[in-house]
Amino acid sequence: MTSSEWDRTQLAVAEYTSLRAEIVQLTELQTQIIGGAVVALGVVLSVGFEAGNAAVVLVYPLLSLVFGIVWLYKAHLIARIAAYLREEVEGRVGRGDLGWERFVRTHPLPHRLLAYWGLRSVFPVTSVLAIMASHAAGPARSAPIVLYTASCLVTAGTFAIFAVWREPAPEIAGAGSRWGGQKG
Repeated sequence: MTSSEWDRTQLAVAEYTSLRAEIVQLTELQTQIIGGAVVALGVVLSVGFEAGNAAVVLVYPLLSLVFGIVWLYKAHLIARIAAYLREEVEGRVGRGDLGWERFVRTHPLPHRLLAYWGLRSVFPVTSVLAIMASHAAGPARSAPIVLYTASCLVTAGTFAIFAVWREPAPEIAGAGSRWGGQKG
């Protein structure tokens, strides 16, 4: 191996290591976002029930939508980095030397749809729970019909965003395709 080949290999390994660390950091942020959404639900429910005001509880679906969009953005960043590692970096170093992303793509998790939708469901499901809880939080007059309708529409939007704006994940992908079978 010549000096320039060695330098390129070292550079590729450094890039691979750095980008894998970024994936870990993004995954940790996703976990914090889910935790934040669950804590926000608890706070909103507590305040709404304590005040006897359903309107407070109906604010949660909007919070959940924001948390969900940020979570999805992180998921797309992770998928983008993983595709780059698999297609560019692993190819430069040698398919036999660095191959984690390729391995993940060809060996998806068992029960892949459950794995894929398990965490994503936190955002729309907690929105539905908040809407249902608003009925018990206070008298019907405490939540104007406009707020109730808006919360239902935001919740439907959250479901739609998670159904449409999916990142290319190995859990829902066919092995071997560039983006795992899902574009966008």
